[in-house]
Amino acid sequence: MIAFGFGISFDVENLRFSALDYDNTPESRQLVEAFSGSRYFEERPPLRSSGELDQRLRTGELQLAIGELQLAIEIPPGFGRDLQSGRKPEVAVWLDGAMPFRAETTKGYVTGLAAQYAQEWLAQNSTGKSAASLINIETRFRYNQAFKSVNAMVPSVIMLMLILIPAIMSAIAVVREKETGSIANFQSTPITKFEFLFGKQLPYIAIAMISFVLLVLLALFLFGVPIKGSVTLLALGTLLYVTATTGFGQLISTFTKTQVSAVFATAILSIIPAVNFSGLLVPVASLSGGARLIGLGFPTAWYQPISVGTFTKGLGFDDLSFNLVMLAGFALFFLLLAQLLLRKQEL
Repeated sequence: MIAFGFGISFDVENLRFSALDYDNTPESRQLVEAFSGSRYFEERPPLRSSGELDQRLRTGELQLAIGELQLAIEIPPGFGRDLQSGRKPEVAVWLDGAMPFRAETTKGYVTGLAAQYAQEWLAQNSTGKSAASLINIETRFRYNQAFKSVNAMVPSVIMLMLILIPAIMSAIAVVREKETGSIANFQSTPITKFEFLFGKQLPYIAIAMISFVLLVLLALFLFGVPIKGSVTLLALGTLLYVTATTGFGQLISTFTKTQVSAVFATAILSIIPAVNFSGLLVPVASLSGGARLIGLGFPTAWYQPISVGTFTKGLGFDDLSFNLVMLAGFALFFLLLAQLLLRKQEL
């Protein structure tokens, strides 16, 4: 209840935004103030260059990138001059469209603030024009221009499958020995806990990587979703990810004593963060408080940008190297914690 209560929210408020103002005139600053003065938006430090904006758009994040933006405003040079001369100035507003409901609501906020800004400017300058004459909204998609769900969902399902099945198999591998009594072999030999756990983990890492290859082949040839980014990055990220997910399964096995309890515990504890807090259905940027901590505290939220980014956005090592570091950290953390909790004499 706590997980779903925090994780599922349709409130669209406190949208973090930043502006890239090339014009830097009173008119452009007034437009930015229209957003910062709204209760729906929360201003962050301004963007410094088009390169920084492009980097955040490429990583999708407007989501997990430093600055945690959900909206970016790009005001071109000559905005104030065009406004004063009676021409329609162009402004680019970039927003995260991973969750269509949230994107449409945010688009409505932007349209309303633009209309309010235009009305106030016209009233101050007494031009006699209507606010509608200055506003024309054109929606463009930076990625997935065909707007096909399969391009986003198929890579996301890879993330989901590679945590649920490998984690369950890895957990059962250890718990089965507790049920059959063969755990006594481990307890009576000089083998270390690390050797026991890592030895149990290796076969399931290999099985998970074989599953990954099959899933990628399905994505390519059955669903027609190409890999536009680095294949090496995708393979390395997946290897670190399945090492973390199998390690999570072993962690569950240290405090469960039956296969049934291991399956249920692993399924529940892995599937809820994977579905609600990883970006599969709801963007991580839309989460706050405890829900956001749950999302970023689980490897799915760090593998999701790798899977979707390499398939649909053409991302490489420069864009997602930090995600690889985090996945490696999770893999090491789960293994060390399982080693700490597994007692040499359990029975």
